[in-house]
Amino acid sequence: MKWRLIAATLAAAFLIEPAQAQEDPLSGNYMLPLCKTWLRMASHDLDVIKDEMRTGNAKPGGIVQYFTEAGMCAGQVVGISVMLGTLACIPNEVTNEQLVRVVVASIEKVPATMHENFSALARAAIVDAWPCRK
Repeated sequence: MKWRLIAATLAAAFLIEPAQAQEDPLSGNYMLPLCKTWLRMASHDLDVIKDEMRTGNAKPGGIVQYFTEAGMCAGQVVGISVMLGTLACIPNEVTNEQLVRVVVASIEKVPATMHENFSALARAAIVDAWPCRK
């Protein structure tokens, strides 16, 4: 009995793949694909949405988790834009989609910074796009 337990443990150890390092969920690397997914969904193009649904079903956790995570991007960007107060003067007519597009474009311009904190990158992008006049 004891040998069976040892053999099973050893077999499991060799069969299980080594755990891959988890990507930092606070980084631009992690959030940028989620932002792009959210933007594709915001396009309201039915074919694009159907494609995203197929992609989401193939991801671990399924489509609900996939779309929930994509929504986290928009939630963070909108929340950051509200918290910026007098650091950024965003016109009232700017949409959430425009906010996310500005952040995505800014991060993509400097790929070397994508490993940095997403919130910091988003703040910088928004302040840069809509600075307040002194």
